[in-house]
Amino acid sequence: MNTLTKEIKQEVTEAVEGKDQKSASNVRVYSPNVDVMETEEAILFRVEMPGVDQSSVEISIEKDQLILEGKFVPPAESRGQVRLAEYKEGNYFRKFTIGKAIHSDKAIAKMKNGILELTIPKMEPKKTKIEIQK
Repeated sequence: MNTLTKEIKQEVTEAVEGKDQKSASNVRVYSPNVDVMETEEAILFRVEMPGVDQSSVEISIEKDQLILEGKFVPPAESRGQVRLAEYKEGNYFRKFTIGKAIHSDKAIAKMKNGILELTIPKMEPKKTKIEIQK
């Protein structure tokens, strides 16, 4: 198991154990389901964020930490008397440690039908040849 896989597995375990918590301000914090794939050129994240408006999604990468956030606000329209309401206002939050050198400035994010797709290109390993002194 490579380093990226171990780190992502750890993050997933933490997320599942602490799934859907409430924050200090009593706002529900959803831990979205995420698929992570790796190719030779990039790391791909597919994140479920149903009902989240694209304008509320924030993606940040600082050092080796990827943070994905979004806010869900249920529609204000009334369609009758509520009999059951399980889907409440809240924030989506996931954090990953990326154990690879990446081009964060070249990352591409797209959102469609409540699915965020993030592609982060990997950097080529830097090769340095060191000459032995005589």
